[in-house]
Amino acid sequence: MERTQVDHVTLDDIAARAGVSRATVSMALRGSPKISVKRTDEIHRIARQMGYSPNVNASRLAGTTSSAFGVLLADLHNPIMSDIVDGFAPANEDEPPEMYLASGFNDVERERTSLDTFLAHRVAGIVLIGSRLAVAQIQHLAKTVPTVVVGRNIPGVDSVLVDDKSGGDLAAEHLLKLGHRRLAHLDGGTGAGAQLRKEAFLQRVASVKPAAVRVLLGNYTQSSGYAGAKELFASRDRPTAIFAANDSMALGVLGAARECHLMAGVDFALCGFDDIDIACYGYISLTTISYSRQEMGHVARRLLRDRIGDVNLPARTVELQPSLIVRGTSCSAPMAASADESPH
Repeated sequence: MERTQVDHVTLDDIAARAGVSRATVSMALRGSPKISVKRTDEIHRIARQMGYSPNVNASRLAGTTSSAFGVLLADLHNPIMSDIVDGFAPANEDEPPEMYLASGFNDVERERTSLDTFLAHRVAGIVLIGSRLAVAQIQHLAKTVPTVVVGRNIPGVDSVLVDDKSGGDLAAEHLLKLGHRRLAHLDGGTGAGAQLRKEAFLQRVASVKPAAVRVLLGNYTQSSGYAGAKELFASRDRPTAIFAANDSMALGVLGAARECHLMAGVDFALCGFDDIDIACYGYISLTTISYSRQEMGHVARRLLRDRIGDVNLPARTVELQPSLIVRGTSCSAPMAASADESPH
């Protein structure tokens, strides 16, 4: 029978389940090289199943916690992640914070493994950037170690994010005002904020008749944007405007368009989300939804330091407001594809 009171799980409980000694469990959870990788992975798996997590707050009181932070990126290849880290650890400081950096590579299980490593190193706090972990898992982590979530609003946990609903609404409003009525959205799947962006976009488009939108599943990666765009461009009634859930996906759309001998800003309009650095250059010139990722990092650091200073503070959520940046991938709808009506 699985335990329901995870706080009561001990190293002895895990040792009994795994059929090893308590010392072996302790060394495995600390990441000791004396324990084989296979055995360590098995013990971590059993510990997670039983709901065990070391009480790092208690360790801090005992003076054994490192001063380092653990920073977990959902996707190492997403450029906004590095911008947020730049804000979290500004280079102009005399003594920038010591950090352990890890990536989940868009995989929940790898995120969990990275968190196990952070906890084994007794980090002072953890920052989750774009995490795909379940809400309950993040809430449990926050009870174990000071935690700040970037990109999602997690009840009871310090969070900093962009107003994704407002961003999706801005994208729809812009494309509709350009006369587009045959639209598409390449969504971000389970990525942070993706559902809110999609819902707001669809809601605004639905308010304008006879506008219609086709939704294709993506995952915030350039490759998913490319695959979705190839499918859209091959359709008989290809859309005149595309809203990609983030700029990485929009870059994939641009690659697919080139292969199909189409040009964003001429043959169709394209809007992304994030305003990554490359978006502003002339050869890309991507219309996008912008916000300050560095500010997100600054806020995350402030929230984490406050939480480390007082673990009993009420949880706080800071939401940044986005803005529309119009560049070269915007264009009016072809006359044959636009309707006479204007957006409400």
